[in-house]
Amino acid sequence: MRTSEALRTAVAALLCALFVGAMQTAASAEDTVADGLRAYHDGDVETARKIWESLAEGGDPKAQFNLGALYDAGDGVAADPARATALWTAAADQGLAIAAHNLALLELELAGNDPVRIDAARTRLEQAADAGLSRARYTLGKMMLDGVGGDADATRAIAHIRRAAEDGYARAEYNMGKAYRDGLGVAADPVQAVEWFDRAARHGHAGAQDHLARRLATGEGVAVDTVKALGFALLAARQDYPDALAMAEELKQEMGIMEVAEAVRFADTFNPAPTTHE
Repeated sequence: MRTSEALRTAVAALLCALFVGAMQTAASAEDTVADGLRAYHDGDVETARKIWESLAEGGDPKAQFNLGALYDAGDGVAADPARATALWTAAADQGLAIAAHNLALLELELAGNDPVRIDAARTRLEQAADAGLSRARYTLGKMMLDGVGGDADATRAIAHIRRAAEDGYARAEYNMGKAYRDGLGVAADPVQAVEWFDRAARHGHAGAQDHLARRLATGEGVAVDTVKALGFALLAARQDYPDALAMAEELKQEMGIMEVAEAVRFADTFNPAPTTHE
């Protein structure tokens, strides 16, 4: 499991996710957290840090989480994994699911082969998953799939990943597509693979868009539709997905001008379906 790559969503995205929750809460402490978020998004990281530092010392879990994200990424401060760990632990102990998830990933990155740290990470992921955080359910599945902290168990892993996928978590949807493609933890089924790739693709996942385009072009598990194939290939290419641009160029050579124009319109007007369980 490539924890360094999977480890923590970009700080700005995580803070943005919490911004919504902060603005929906009337308590003055939450409004102050929101002030820090506004400063952060305005590029004033130092003001954001000072606000969150003060609130974190007073026990505010969202401030603790946000401050931990800064120390984890070295964003406006010197990177300090120990400080991030302490802050996320404090927030997770107060029930903040995203903090438990990030803490688990940080533990996995630092664990090596230490079974104690791996068990601690699993416990935190289970805490976050039980609180309804789909990305934690997905990460649990990936741990089992890759045999982190025990023997690999594809069947149990896919059960976790499926639950996250059913919640609309795009990375899990994409992995369900690959599971049905490869027969990993489930019986191979090209039709089911296409259905899951389609769901993830419509949520904007570049890999799923590429995989769906290839199947639409060849008719694997789905009726051939070169217009949609080119449309999704273009979408994947615009996210710099490997070989997607080459596929798009190959498809264009076999299509008429009007078909190409229709595919380009599809890509130009595409809006990812909203997700509620990131």
